[in-house]
Amino acid sequence: MRKLLIIAGEASGDLHGGNVLLELIKYRPDLEIFGTGGDLIAKAGARLLYRVEDLAVIGFSEVAKRYSYYKGIFDQMVKALDEERPDVVLLVDYPGFNLKLAAEAKKRGIKVIYYVAPQVWAWKKNRIEAIKQTVDELIVLFPFEVDFFQREGVTAHCFGHPLLDVVKPNLDKTSVINKWSLNPEKKYISMLPGSRRNEISKHLPLLFQTAEILNSYQDNLQFIIPLAPTVGNEPIRPFLNNTKADIKIVEGDTYNVVAHSDFALVASGTATLETAILQTPLIVFYKSSLITYIIGKYFLRIKLIGLPNIIAEEELVPENQRFVSPKKMAEDVRVYLNQDEEYSRIKNNLARIKDDLGHPGAYTKTARFIDSIL
Repeated sequence: MRKLLIIAGEASGDLHGGNVLLELIKYRPDLEIFGTGGDLIAKAGARLLYRVEDLAVIGFSEVAKRYSYYKGIFDQMVKALDEERPDVVLLVDYPGFNLKLAAEAKKRGIKVIYYVAPQVWAWKKNRIEAIKQTVDELIVLFPFEVDFFQREGVTAHCFGHPLLDVVKPNLDKTSVINKWSLNPEKKYISMLPGSRRNEISKHLPLLFQTAEILNSYQDNLQFIIPLAPTVGNEPIRPFLNNTKADIKIVEGDTYNVVAHSDFALVASGTATLETAILQTPLIVFYKSSLITYIIGKYFLRIKLIGLPNIIAEEELVPENQRFVSPKKMAEDVRVYLNQDEEYSRIKNNLARIKDDLGHPGAYTKTARFIDSIL
């Protein structure tokens, strides 16, 4: 019996890793899978040693505060390499953790497949050498990454972007309105604060204040917060009890709600690309700690934070970083909602981004490739 260790540390990693494993077990129903993940990876039959909720964090200062905690998890995964002796290690994104584990697997002669390559083309190009030394097979999501890594001396495989397989609404707008008791006379603005606990705590005040300012400008707006699978609604309840804006929480129906929204405010991350695929105009925002912002902007020279913009290498959808204020966000949304020319410009840019992602079928093709390695 073959063994596979999978490491996914975030909701997006569970999404991509889980869907690949669900395809993979069709070819190898007796495959023994263990590691870290969420509900989808568990659904594929994996024995979870840790859940994504235990691992998800972002930012330099945030990681430093809990270093011993993450070091303990890392040590347990190294121990699993020795005791379980998997045939293949499948690492999904989460580069700060996974590239170090790749080095440990390499020392032990275990084949390493890295799925969802670290975005070294955008920042942290020093990681390219680590990839060369520790990763046997690199699977990327964007066609341009193949050329980038080839120039750096790394062979990469691209089977298309998996979000094209999963980011699809399955209800029409009328059904969504009825399902969630929305007001059909209002315009809908989705607010996505992120999938990590520390993101939620930083972004909720910003989003609720933005909603209240927008509500003071015009009363025909309804705000919807579609929660990520890793987020409970407890952190949001206190804000709901103290707001005059019309805000509704939606659980487990993000794609339908966002697809039929008129606009979206989306924290930097995978959700920005999902929103772009759904063709909903958006503003990308992120409120990082001061030290994270300084390191990113001045040392790593990060200029763009939204995946749609990073892919396009230009700001096709508006961004607000670090010093973003609720008033600025509200004014920007007001412009796009009420000026047809600006709204159409973003819609056209989103269509261009979606075309650049290729064709569906990525999960099946990726699973077949991993099966060939096994």
